[in-house]
Amino acid sequence: MMLHKEIMDFYHHVKPRKFEQVIRTKLVNDLRSTFRKRYRDADIHTFGSFPAGLYLPTSDVDLVLVSDDYMRSGYPVYGAKNAVRRCADFVRQQKLNLDVVEVITGAKVPLVKYVDKITGLKVDMSFENDTGLIANKTFQDWKAQFPAMPILVTIVKQLLAMRGLNEPVNGGIGGFSVTCLVVSLLQNMPQIQSGTMVPEHHLGEVLMEFLDLYGNQFNTLTTAISLNPPGYISKAANRNVVYKNLNQPKFSIIDPNRSDNDIAGGSSNTRAIQACFSAAYNALQQRMGELQYSDLEARRNQSILGCILEGNYISFKLQREHLAHLHERLIGPCEDF
Repeated sequence: MMLHKEIMDFYHHVKPRKFEQVIRTKLVNDLRSTFRKRYRDADIHTFGSFPAGLYLPTSDVDLVLVSDDYMRSGYPVYGAKNAVRRCADFVRQQKLNLDVVEVITGAKVPLVKYVDKITGLKVDMSFENDTGLIANKTFQDWKAQFPAMPILVTIVKQLLAMRGLNEPVNGGIGGFSVTCLVVSLLQNMPQIQSGTMVPEHHLGEVLMEFLDLYGNQFNTLTTAISLNPPGYISKAANRNVVYKNLNQPKFSIIDPNRSDNDIAGGSSNTRAIQACFSAAYNALQQRMGELQYSDLEARRNQSILGCILEGNYISFKLQREHLAHLHERLIGPCEDF
């Protein structure tokens, strides 16, 4: 129960506050208005952790620029490398960025990355891709089915972020991949499916199951994860996804909305991710063993979760303070700062 309580405490501390949601929404709306001056046949949409309400205080804002033609027919108007670079030039011309505007055209999904000048939030803009928009509804469905999912995803995301393993462009796994790993576990745990365990009442046990499964047990060389329908499938037998190298141990998560899309296709750092999960599992086991035989007084003010999530959270504090001041200046007093 001690680990369960700490997980809940951490989640309530870092989960989005109302003023953060308001300022992030304002950022998106302002960007939408600015881009309409240049891209009158397109619109900006949000996807990922922001519309899901599942972002950390310093999380990126994931956006996608989608043309009317693409929404109607699937024909991309702004997907070419030159169009992506022109978008980056537009960001610079409008002086939206705090510092460097990074253009990534070699990734599976081209990106323009920058830090917003007013809010200090990181912005990731992709182009002509509706995968994330479709996933928005999928996430809400899962959230309703598994109330424990957002809490566990928050813990795992922070664990990976602290170790630099949360960026797909650098071989890590992004927020939706983490969500899929958590949901797959919840779909397949016998105790949950039989109704003998309510996961939101046993978060410590489920977190340990997660870390052990994906850190020690799961064979990423041979096995892919399916969420719709739930289960595991052989990579070699999967005809929908073309794997460049079947001899490389990489997470493979079949998009629940598009069976030919591997959500975790960019996870070239899978070995490091699994090592991170395994080390976290071992550290928690050791810490719980140390505290198990301590008396109540010795356990007072001691932490289990700290052995994997202890760190400097000043960036969270500073980002929140900045957004709260912005809210007070532009909108009004913050109710929940």
